[in-house]
Parts: sequence; structure tokens; C-alpha cells
Amino acid sequence: MKICFFTENYYKGGLDTFLINLFNGWPDQRDEITLVCNNTHPGLDTIKNRTLRRINIKTYSRLFTSSIAQGQSSSRWSRYLPVRAFFVLTYRLLQYPILSPWYILTLSLYFRRSKFDRLMVVNGGYPASLLCRCAVIAWRFSGKRQLAIMNFHNSAIRPSWYLGIFEYLIDKLVIQSVTHMVSVSKNCLDSLETRKAFLGSSKLFYIYNGIRDPKNSQKSASLKVDETDSAKQYCLMLATYETRKGHSYLLQSIKHVVDELPDIQLRIYGYGKPHEKRRVAEEVNRLELRDNVILGDFVSEPASLIAGASVLAVPSQAYESFGLTIIEAMAFGVPVVTTDVGGMPEVLGESRAGYVCAKDDPIEFGTAIKNILEDPVLAYKLGRNGRKFFERKFTAQTMAQQYFRMIKG
Repeated sequence: MKICFFTENYYKGGLDTFLINLFNGWPDQRDEITLVCNNTHPGLDTIKNRTLRRINIKTYSRLFTSSIAQGQSSSRWSRYLPVRAFFVLTYRLLQYPILSPWYILTLSLYFRRSKFDRLMVVNGGYPASLLCRCAVIAWRFSGKRQLAIMNFHNSAIRPSWYLGIFEYLIDKLVIQSVTHMVSVSKNCLDSLETRKAFLGSSKLFYIYNGIRDPKNSQKSASLKVDETDSAKQYCLMLATYETRKGHSYLLQSIKHVVDELPDIQLRIYGYGKPHEKRRVAEEVNRLELRDNVILGDFVSEPASLIAGASVLAVPSQAYESFGLTIIEAMAFGVPVVTTDVGGMPEVLGESRAGYVCAKDDPIEFGTAIKNILEDPVLAYKLGRNGRKFFERKFTAQTMAQQYFRMIKG
């Protein structure tokens, strides 16, 4: 069977990890898998390098997915704010009357000419990418026998009142064009209640994310990490540098920890745009944490970083439907501290692998980190609980098998 996975993405991170583990855990090696993705996605090389089975990768470029429109062009003028503002404003004005019909028409022709038997569209959130939503609609209009699957990874957002009618019509076409609308947690799936077209639908499902068990990996990660401090214990955060990921909140928490454990270190790694990284660096300086915090770029093979951590921190403040790094830490037996955002309490909840703290209480978050760092017996118990929970619920094989049955069904 020829299966197409379609996505539009502009950040390295969790969505790439999801695709890599889905491809690597896919049960039927005879299936021909193709990933169709925008050519400006910075995570394409990571997907290529970490996918163990053979896949085809096809890239596309459209005006509003181009490097110029995204402010990623090598041309200096394209990075100026007025240029980016022009593309954003133009997109918003054209997305419903011009772009939606054009996307549906051109994608319908593309899918009709293709030899794909199945389509799963992987969307960062909902509504997120207009192109992704148009892809499932286009698949239906292309005449394919089996309807598509829409997969989304962050909580759905209520449409603005002035866009309500347009969004409702697109949502109706989406739900009519899919066999399943599937997300990564019950909490994330429930967020679709904010969008009227999905209310009462029997097509709504969720499948927990899964990752490859590091104990089964023959590859040992060799990382060149900027270790400017010889501290034996460190707290680790792996996330993009988006504001919603909670860097400021975590730094306030670590300030509380450092007051009692001055030698502790916080290491932060992730993909981010220059202004996003600059904002976090400025916060580090403001809190006088330069001697305790390392800010690094995205690490494609974070295994040794996670395995060496004393605790993994996930301080997200919004739209965290799952928290993939939580199960990565569980796999290595590393305790976890998260906020009570989105699906993270659902993922960490009954595992007894760490603590869930209020997203508006950095002191509580810091205290949880400090308790783990100060008590090796507690840390061991939390890590052992996490490892057992991971083996039961969050392996790549478990996840891939469920998507396999859904797509083949």
C-alpha cells in the first residue's frame, strides 16, 4: 500500500519526533511511505537522518510557505519587519476567498495524479495550517476511494467571531472529508468542543504518542554539548524557544532553587528564531543566572542529555497537548516536573513519575525540582515508576500499530 503523510511545519521539534517514531515503528515494511512537506521545514534533515526504514520525501514550495514569506530567506531585505508584515496581512486577506479554493483545486489535481492509496495529514494544531486542512478536503475531491485521516497535535483554538462563518464552513468540509479526526490526548481532542462543526461527531479519536525504546537502540548518542560547568546534577528542558513553552516561568523557578543549591545547573536546548532566543537570554541576565544556565540549539540526538539529567522540566504555559519529552524522560528513568497545562497531567498523572504543578506558581515548580535533586531515593523511585509506565503505554510500536489499523481500516 502507498501511504502519504502530508504536513506543513516551520519548527524542529515534537512533530518531527512523532513522524520519526511512527515511521520507525510501522508494522508493515512492505508499505511505501511518502512524506510530503514544505521545503522550508528546518527539521527535514533530522527526519531523513533518524528514520531507519526507507521513506520517500517530496517537498513543495508555495508563495506563503516560501523562505521569503517566512522571513528565512538569505536576502537581507526579506527579514525586515515591514516585509514580513506584508506577507502576513496579504495571507489573512486572501486565505478564504482566494487561497482555500486554490489550495483545494491544485491539491486535488496533485492527489488525482498520484498513486497514493491512503492519506494522513499531520497538523501542528487546529486550525493551524490552512494548507493541511485543504489537503484532506482535496483528497476527497480527487476521487480516492478511502477518505483521509486528520491528525493534530496541539489544542484547538476558538475562531475569532469575525471569522466564524468561514472557519465553520471549512471545518464542516474537513469532518466530512475524513474517516478519523485523531489527536494525541483526550484533553487535546476535547478542545475541539470550541468549534461547532465537530460537536457530536463520531469520528473523533485520540492515540497517545510513543517513542522508540532507547534500551533497544544500538546507536549511542555522541553529543558535543557546551558544558561550561562541571556540575554533576542538572535540570534539563528540551523545547522550542516559543513563549508558550514557559522559559521565563522556569527561570523564575530555578532562581528559587539556586538560592538553596547554588551549584545546580539548568540546560535548555531547542530550535528558535533569533529574537526568541534573545528574549530568553535577556531573562537569564535579568535574574542573574548566567553561571547556572546553558542555552543551546536544537539537538537531534538528545539521548545522552536526557539520560544524564537529574530531572526533566516541562514548564509550558499554553497549548501543550501531550509533552513528548515527558515520555522520553520516562524511557530513561528520569523524574519529570510539569505544569498543569493541556494533556500533560493526563500523560504524567497516574505514572507516579514526577510532579504536576500550577502553571502560575513558579515557586511550587522550583520546590518540586529541589525536592528531587535533594533526595536520591525519591528520584530513583520516580524514575523507576516512569520506566514501567513507559513500557506499558508509550512505545513507538504501540502507537504505530494503532495508526496502522486506523489507516488500513
